Amino acid sequence: MKALAQELDNMEMRGRRKMVLLHGVAEQAKEDTSQVVAEVVRSHLELADFSVSEVRRCHRMGRPTGASKPRPILCKLRDVSVRDSIWFAKTKLKGTGITVSEFLTRSRHQLFMSARDKFGVNNCWTKQGHVYVVGSDGSRHRVGTLDDLVRLEQVKEKSCSIATLPSSSPSPSTPVPKKGKRVAAKKK
Repeated sequence: MKALAQELDNMEMRGRRKMVLLHGVAEQAKEDTSQVVAEVVRSHLELADFSVSEVRRCHRMGRPTGASKPRPILCKLRDVSVRDSIWFAKTKLKGTGITVSEFLTRSRHQLFMSARDKFGVNNCWTKQGHVYVVGSDGSRHRVGTLDDLVRLEQVKEKSCSIATLPSSSPSPSTPVPKKGKRVAAKKK
């Protein structure tokens, strides 16, 4: 049953690979969200060739509340390369109050939030729909379930309590080798 649920989650995540969430974008009454996204991408991410035609579907999530915090914008893009160009340029948004995140399935979002609670914001991230955590030894681990997260946390606790002795328990997940940053190719 778990394998079936995992496969269903994988299929749902595959359908979301062209989507991103934009948080912190000011909300206006009767706005054209595709135009708003195009403007944010061109001005803040410095992707000058980005146009409204790159956006397939785009809308605000949730009901209008009138609160001071704007609703996130869910945006489905033309293809994965457009999504990746936005994803890899997101560091340019530092200090603007705008963030870009992946549109994760409910189970992966819950896993990611649990990982952030247990390991800290700086030691957890998502990439292409997968959740990654930095272990106590500094190695990167891809976490697929809450059980993986619990095992990784137990290894962390053991290594903190017995810092001088090597751990005899096996690693809960396979470490991910460190790679250099990928840069999305610019269109010419």
